Amino acid sequence: MIGLFLWAINKGYDLTDEGFYLLGYTYPEEYSSSFTSFNLLINKVLSPNHTSIIGYRLASLFTTITAGLLLAGGVWKWIREKYHTNSLPYWAVACLFVSGNFLQYSIFPRTIFYNNINSFCIAVFASSVLLYSAYPSAARFKGRHVLLFLGGAFVGLDLFVKGSSSVIALGTGLAVIGLSAGLANVREWYKPVGLVVLGYLAGIAVFFLGIQSPLVWQANFVHETQLLLKTSYNGGLLVRYLKDSYPVLRTLVYPFFLFVLLSFFLTRAYLRNKLRLSPVVQLGIGLLILAFMVYEALRTDLYRNTHLNHNRSIVWFLALMLVVLAMFSAAYLEQPHKKVKWRKLIIAGWLLMLPFVGAVGTYNNLFINIMLDINYWLALLCILYVSMPAIAHSTVVRVVVFLVPALVIAEQYTYGLLYAPYLQAANMLQQNVPVTLGSSHTPATLQLDAKTAAFMGDLKQTMKQAGFEPGMPVVAMYDMPGLVYMLDGISPGNPWIFGQLDLRNCDALAKTRMDVTKAFLLVNEKPGPELLTCMASHGMRFPEGYREVKKLLSPYNPNQYNWRNYQDTLTVYAPVADSAAQ
Repeated sequence: MIGLFLWAINKGYDLTDEGFYLLGYTYPEEYSSSFTSFNLLINKVLSPNHTSIIGYRLASLFTTITAGLLLAGGVWKWIREKYHTNSLPYWAVACLFVSGNFLQYSIFPRTIFYNNINSFCIAVFASSVLLYSAYPSAARFKGRHVLLFLGGAFVGLDLFVKGSSSVIALGTGLAVIGLSAGLANVREWYKPVGLVVLGYLAGIAVFFLGIQSPLVWQANFVHETQLLLKTSYNGGLLVRYLKDSYPVLRTLVYPFFLFVLLSFFLTRAYLRNKLRLSPVVQLGIGLLILAFMVYEALRTDLYRNTHLNHNRSIVWFLALMLVVLAMFSAAYLEQPHKKVKWRKLIIAGWLLMLPFVGAVGTYNNLFINIMLDINYWLALLCILYVSMPAIAHSTVVRVVVFLVPALVIAEQYTYGLLYAPYLQAANMLQQNVPVTLGSSHTPATLQLDAKTAAFMGDLKQTMKQAGFEPGMPVVAMYDMPGLVYMLDGISPGNPWIFGQLDLRNCDALAKTRMDVTKAFLLVNEKPGPELLTCMASHGMRFPEGYREVKKLLSPYNPNQYNWRNYQDTLTVYAPVADSAAQ
């Protein structure tokens, strides 16, 4: 997976999300007012004077691998101490978790972005809580208090990346610490809880002292929250989440629940010594199960990238978790003397929640964003694995717990990255024409498909002949921040001029400090009346104040996802000098 990522690191370019992030990192002074301040954090760490698009992709790779290794360390130590077993080597957990983090590249761009940062911060915090709860006393591991403070600091910084996830992660993490120690035993939990809270406040202080003043942030936050409620959440997120859950539950009931029942009864029969099949019969059953799963994957398109399969890929992991839980339940019924410790159940319940914690607040399909934090469910599989001593060394169990999820992740990642790269005109195997981006700040040469490369070359030449110079404002209507970045322009007020969200677009024009009367226009869809009105109020009288330069056919639309396929023609407009002066 790492090798495939590095092979593709200079290939492809998404004109929407990836361009949006790059503009935010490159011009933080223009985009300092937003609901999330992740671009300010990244700009502070990775200066645009030294970081190109390749550098931002490498940063994403770093957080992906590091988060997996840190979380694997916390889970491995917790399992080792609580179960007194060495049957689960660290390398196995680490490989599984690093693979799990690569799942995001099947459904999102590769540039580091807010969900990537959010997942990293929560992983650091979760690892610190697991390491703390793994040891009965500080004498065993004195550094656990330092790690708790650092975990709290990272989730405190996460408040400015994805506030909803940060607050819920903090609250649930503190509850886990308190409940694990016993709420009545105040001496056991007041110190770790206090350290996490101090770390959280320290993370907030770092942001306010080094990134943005609290008064500016507060004013921006209030303004952006009001704007967000007007433009994005009118239908209610809870209702949207419930609607999104239907195809997941439907696919889980059939065909996957059949495997859950079979797992329970076959495991119980095996433990009762009532099932001793010959190797030939076992092989035949395995082949039949494999054939049935392949048939269902083809029938429902579950093998495809999540954006193409009605958001049902998450059922693979839900079904795997239920299958292993069924095996555990069967083993537990045959060994009733083994008590399930309630402290272990608290940790297991928290791990079950954390993918939802990382995803909550998104306007996207909730079950797509859950896949960014699938490692917490993989951690549950590991815990269930070591909880089944009677069958823990069974080849079948090892395959189900480790090999099957690794193969599913590898398939989804490979298919998504190679054959359905996020919102691009062609797959990665067709990206072989060099194009240089970011010539006025930090240049990088990317390999793009022939049609997209020719389109960008024509657009750049057209803009230059019309008098455009790097650093000038460009209003791209709509959904084309990547073209603005490619031209070395600046989208005034907001990196992304959104289709169907002219209230937000007007807000961007109102808060920019740029002279928008000099802005060039890229139009692929007729501007809405609300946007035309606010453009006129800022001296941008369209269309009479502009001259049409050229029409270009965009290979990006329709893209492989067939989104925005009506935005197939791009028209370039230059401001008329007399109109701009008036």
